[in-house]
Amino acid sequence: MRLLLTLVALCSLSSVPLRADMFDITLTGNPGSPSGSGTFTTDGICMLCFPFPGAGLLSGTINIGPDSGASAFDISDDGIGPKIYNRPANTFLYMGSNSETNDFLDMALNDWFLTRAGSSIGSGTYSITPAAAIPEPSYLFLLMPIVALGGLCWRRQQRRVRT
Repeated sequence: MRLLLTLVALCSLSSVPLRADMFDITLTGNPGSPSGSGTFTTDGICMLCFPFPGAGLLSGTINIGPDSGASAFDISDDGIGPKIYNRPANTFLYMGSNSETNDFLDMALNDWFLTRAGSSIGSGTYSITPAAAIPEPSYLFLLMPIVALGGLCWRRQQRRVRT
């Protein structure tokens, strides 16, 4: 019975999904323009990541000037325009209208532009850096339940042979 409980515990621990890649965005404003920051996560395997189910871009938030905190840009509800992370080029294409403020952010080719009702609020450059590394479970840890199950089957077979 104790072996069965150990097997169940190993199976439940090894079924934890792999964690995503996390990136930081730093927006540097030109003189007179605000600066900002943001983060986004991907599934860790996409090359061109989009915010569609199964397409790799899992979340993203950008805080800049008046579009910060609860009014930050967010890929989940800011429509209009593409939101794409290109992993090989390490570029983030974002065009979106903030659902809370109606400000428009355009990020492309490491430049950003923020406008409100057609008037410029600011512009500058941005950079993307990987956030602190998020470890993923070792493949050996994922194989442990299989080894335990094999041992359990072998033990049962040995008991049958003895009787």
